[in-house]
Amino acid sequence: MGDRAYAPSSKPVPVAALRSANGSANGSGGGPPRPPPMVPGRVPPPPMYRPKPMQPAARRGRSGRGWCCTCCLWLTLVLVGLVFLGAIALGVFYVIYHPQLPSFAVTSLRLAALNVSDSDSVTSRIEFTVTARNTNEKIAFTYGDIAAAFSTDGTDIGEGTVPGFVHAAGNTTVIKGSASAAALTVDPVEAASLRSKKSHAMSVEMDSKVGFQIGRFKSKRLNVRVLCARFTVGLAKQPAPSPAPAPIIVAAAPAPVRSKIRLSSSSSGSTTTDAKCKLRVKIWIWSY
Repeated sequence: MGDRAYAPSSKPVPVAALRSANGSANGSGGGPPRPPPMVPGRVPPPPMYRPKPMQPAARRGRSGRGWCCTCCLWLTLVLVGLVFLGAIALGVFYVIYHPQLPSFAVTSLRLAALNVSDSDSVTSRIEFTVTARNTNEKIAFTYGDIAAAFSTDGTDIGEGTVPGFVHAAGNTTVIKGSASAAALTVDPVEAASLRSKKSHAMSVEMDSKVGFQIGRFKSKRLNVRVLCARFTVGLAKQPAPSPAPAPIIVAAAPAPVRSKIRLSSSSSGSTTTDAKCKLRVKIWIWSY
């Protein structure tokens, strides 16, 4: 018989496995079993996934939007409270003092001079008397310097200043002053109108800063404008030369008799009127 050839096994048995088997058979292995050796070409399995224990979520703080809403709410409540307290204070003040605005009236006006030159320049002199009446029993008024500006048909013809004074409670004060213009240039049409008229419809604006006083308390002064209109005056006859006119006088006088507007000219050219005036108070950009 001839020799038979045997093909080798497709998967050779590892030497280590044989040694382990021989050792077990012989009883020489007493330690823990060794892990099987790495086989070339094989990837070890991934480690077992163990989920982490759940941790309590951290407490979130108040957001910026909520803080802003809270601030707006408190600010609104504070403003409403301040307005409410202010309304109560004004109500108490009105009940105790019953404040009233002073009244003004032009009681005398004299157009001493009004000349219009060929170059359309105006030279004038106006003497006037204004009666101021304070009907409040506990409130006095303090006036700064009063600036008076006269005009006729929209044309300025004279300006003047009256010194300020204190208008006591329940007092009627007569304010005497004068206004003038020296070579004041006007529009040619307005100059022709002034030349052609013998009597002129006059109006005056008086501006001052006025504050009220109650006992020792003095308020801040506000801008006040007094508007007087609807009175007509003619040019006064030129009297004989006389001494210089007396300075501006501010004096107390009885309350004027209230009646409708009346005009009467005396021999000296002075016009007596009872033209009432409108009072406007200006606070910042608002006028009342």
